[in-house]
Amino acid sequence: MFPLDPSPEIKIGDIFTLVGLLFAGVSLLVTAYQLRINSRVQKAQFLLDITDRYFSDSEIRSLFYKLDHREFVFDENNVRGNNELRTLDKLLYILDVIGRMVRMKTITVEEVNILRFQILRVLDNHETNKYLNWLDRSYTSVETARPAISNDVPVSKKQKAHTDARFLRQRLIKSNQ
Repeated sequence: MFPLDPSPEIKIGDIFTLVGLLFAGVSLLVTAYQLRINSRVQKAQFLLDITDRYFSDSEIRSLFYKLDHREFVFDENNVRGNNELRTLDKLLYILDVIGRMVRMKTITVEEVNILRFQILRVLDNHETNKYLNWLDRSYTSVETARPAISNDVPVSKKQKAHTDARFLRQRLIKSNQ
């Protein structure tokens, strides 16, 4: 057992221990605060970069307006070499990145609301959905034709293209209800 020394004396070692504990506690609080600020800055930088990439790409903006004005038409017989589909893929991959960040809880749906209108206009567009369905069918046919790598890894027959963009759409819709 440890002997208890109930003496009311405060020794210099006790003062140093108390000062050290206070310094450690304050340092911990300052570090937590700095991490919180750094996290906010990184989120803001990510959103700024995505927004800049989205709005500064003239091909993406042009395609967005075609989608928004219902001038874009997906023709599955005219896929190879189609520059508009290449641009739509680029746009969908940007939305995939945003959706992945939301799925990973790195950013919130509220933080993505700045692009809400554009995201929903693209992903709710009938022709975009025709293209996504075509990609799903193409992806499934490629996956089912591919032999499984091992017996433990089954080939997925229900994999969909741009799942993170689709997830983002659902989360945006759900957050508005």
